[in-house]
This record gives sequence, structure tokens and C-alpha cells, in this order.
Amino acid sequence: MGNENKTIVNSWNEWDPLKHVIVGRAEGAMLQAPEPAVYRDFARDGFPYGKWGPMPEEMVDKAVEQLDNFAAILQKRGIRVDRPEPLDFSQAVQTPD
Repeated sequence: MGNENKTIVNSWNEWDPLKHVIVGRAEGAMLQAPEPAVYRDFARDGFPYGKWGPMPEEMVDKAVEQLDNFAAILQKRGIRVDRPEPLDFSQAVQTPD
């Protein structure tokens, strides 16, 4: 029940023509706070160490434009493109409990 509208996208090999793809979103992108489980070389990536939170607006705008253009190119080639709703990455981490 409830799975009638569920979209399944999968890949069985590397050479069949692309038919359906999910292209992500950049809106609301956040720079993750440092933590032991994730290593980033902040200086090499262009961010001062200790800085986290929303990505600079100009970077997000450029990424949004690039992803939109990529999705349009795929669609012009007859490929079904799904775009997920942007998520709010500023929420505090929590569990269902």
C-alpha cells in the first residue's frame, strides 16, 4: 500500500542507453561542520577552517544553473529527468524517536 506512486530508477549495466535519471538540487546547500567521520581539506576547497553553514549564494546560484542546464540537455535527448524537491539542510540532526 502506498507504493503505487513510487518511482524506481535502477541500472543493470554500463552500456544500455540512458532512459531515466534523477538530477539533484543545489538549493539550500550547506557546508558541513567539521566532524571526525568526515574529512575535508577546507583550505584546499576554498573555505576557511571552522566555517560552516549555508554555501555562498553565488556558488549555489552557479550550481543551480549548471544542474538545470544538465537536466535540460538530458531531456532534449529524450531522457526522463526527475528533480527532487530541495531539502532543508539547516535542520538539526534528529532521529524519528
